[in-house]
Amino acid sequence: MLTSAKGLRAFCDELASAEPSPGGGTAAAAAGAMAASLLSMVCGITLKNKKHEGNWSKLAVLKEESDALSSLLLRLAADDALAYDKVVETTRAKRTAPADGKAVTAYADAVRVAMEVPMSTAEACVKVLRLSENVASTGTKSASSDIEVARRLAGAGVDGALANVLINLPYCMDASFASTAKGKAEELRRERRQTLAP
Repeated sequence: MLTSAKGLRAFCDELASAEPSPGGGTAAAAAGAMAASLLSMVCGITLKNKKHEGNWSKLAVLKEESDALSSLLLRLAADDALAYDKVVETTRAKRTAPADGKAVTAYADAVRVAMEVPMSTAEACVKVLRLSENVASTGTKSASSDIEVARRLAGAGVDGALANVLINLPYCMDASFASTAKGKAEELRRERRQTLAP
């Protein structure tokens, strides 16, 4: 029984609001968190099945990993909204006082964080994808559809998070950081494609 329908409805209502935050970056992280949570569920179900007793110790470790990734991605979902809000705030300040060095620096820092957060989301979602392979080989086959849903959600999390990294590239005032971020994004996209076919 879905006991958290009100919480899910509230989250969707926030996404549906006319406010730009929370937005796609938060949704991408939430998708990754749901993916990790599904893997935890599969591990938990299998840990109750004596037919898989030989894999219980491995499953317990996998569950710890998926639980940790779910918690991390939930934090990143919140962080993404805060990062966007900071970009908006510092953009306004910079426009008001374009010659103010502190305002420009604050804006540059905000854009950098707005790239770092979704990059962390993408990295975490790739870890969920890797983890799903281990859960698939160890967990109960009756939950194979749940694992597939987890994989697709994690893949969406990677793609969505990287879209949020790349959209900020033109606004990044640190050329070296921007170049590194672009390369890292390409690397994560390659790994996502290798781990999860389109």
